[in-house]
Amino acid sequence: MADKETLDLIETLKANNEELLKQVALLTEQVAYLTNKLYGKSSEKRAVNPDQLSLFEEDNAFKMTRTCPRITETITYKRRKQVGRKQDILDSLPGEEVHHRLDDLTCPDCQHELKEIGSFCARQELLYIPAQVKRIDHIQHSYKCQHCSDEAPADKIIKAPVPKAPLTNSLGSASLIANTIYQKYVLKVPAYRQEKDLRRMGLPLDHKTVSNWHIKVCEYYLSSLYELLRKELLKLDVIHADETPYRVLDSERAKDYVWTFLSGKHAEKQIVLYHHGSRKGTEAWDFLTGFSGYLHCDQYPGYLRLSQQDVTLVGCMAHARRKFHDSLPKDKARESDATSVANQGIHYCNQMFSLERAWEDLSAEERYEKRQSELKPLLEKFSDWCSKKSISVLPSGKLGTAFQYCIKHMDKFMNVLKDGCLELSNNRAERAIKEIVMGRKNWLFSQSSTGAKSMAIIMSILETAKQNGLDQFKYINYLLDKLPNELSLLDNQRLEAYLPWAENVQLHCK
Repeated sequence: MADKETLDLIETLKANNEELLKQVALLTEQVAYLTNKLYGKSSEKRAVNPDQLSLFEEDNAFKMTRTCPRITETITYKRRKQVGRKQDILDSLPGEEVHHRLDDLTCPDCQHELKEIGSFCARQELLYIPAQVKRIDHIQHSYKCQHCSDEAPADKIIKAPVPKAPLTNSLGSASLIANTIYQKYVLKVPAYRQEKDLRRMGLPLDHKTVSNWHIKVCEYYLSSLYELLRKELLKLDVIHADETPYRVLDSERAKDYVWTFLSGKHAEKQIVLYHHGSRKGTEAWDFLTGFSGYLHCDQYPGYLRLSQQDVTLVGCMAHARRKFHDSLPKDKARESDATSVANQGIHYCNQMFSLERAWEDLSAEERYEKRQSELKPLLEKFSDWCSKKSISVLPSGKLGTAFQYCIKHMDKFMNVLKDGCLELSNNRAERAIKEIVMGRKNWLFSQSSTGAKSMAIIMSILETAKQNGLDQFKYINYLLDKLPNELSLLDNQRLEAYLPWAENVQLHCK
């Protein structure tokens, strides 16, 4: 009896020991991951391993049996040095001549008069002209019709029309407001830093006034254009989406977010919209009300309900690759080992992206056919590989998490095969949301939800302009100059003339 109790105790201790070892391995992995996040490189680019084999062969090809020695060769070549770039830049700019002549035209040796025999350009340089603020006085002229005045009891006076300013009784002209918007949202210069620069130019404005200008022009003009862009976006078949935290001081929410929704790569009309709100799924549902088509997104559960609204979710293979990258062994020797499971997962993803790059210039129909014949078998093989390998790894570890992510959302990854206009990743949305991330590192936060909403509207107008090849300053200046003089901003037909792809806008804002 004692022997049986001893054996049971030994088995219990063994089980406990195995569990503790798993916990130690998991915690060690987490410490290494967090340390790398703090101090390591963030890039996922990896050096090409010359011993790496193709994933189009059988799985046993990962058993790296080297049958021949590695041969290296040194390649030398000559590259033509780029010349003339500096001169091209100088020639593209307007010029002004500065002549240097002798004040005394007497020869220092014989004291006779010197005669000019020629001149040449000794050097060229670029002159920086600082910005300046100038007052413009709009003088309105009045005219009297003597004939009508003689026939009527009162004089008939006609005044010349004067263009309206964006903000009545304000120092903010269209160009001045446009410049503060460009400085803050394109160059990421916060309003309090602009305040110093404006004072240097002789304009004593505080940053609160500048921020108030941005809120008011959004309320009066840009919000109408934003809503029209949103309607145009919902007409498209493919949309990308992502979200990021954003700090709002006066918000009642524990954490605010900025969402981005943008058109697909192959859309004729390029649109980028930002939306401020919470991270609840209702934000995406409400914004995309009326949309039916494909939505590129990460697998945040807030998007899942959209599948009930005739929306097909398309997974992001870049997210899957990133999870395998995060699970790489932190030991340098093991990290570069092509036989490691994490490296095999990365290699599968790399093969898919390599195929997509090769098909980039094809038509949607040709890309669709290529995906059916080449990408579909690779995705199926990747799915089978994930199912087999996931059995032998710790489920709660980084590698286990990568496998569970891929297995759980494999149907979303497969949706890329349904249309040639879809993409393998959601990197378009991540690049768009990066504009918000870069901005919040500089201006840090918005004071109020109203300010955060105006930030989202302004960023939407500017990024959409950039995607359509416009000069962002020229476009926002054009809008603030023209929109105040429109009879009504509720007329969508008139407002369409101010969309970034409109002919007149393309003519004046390039």
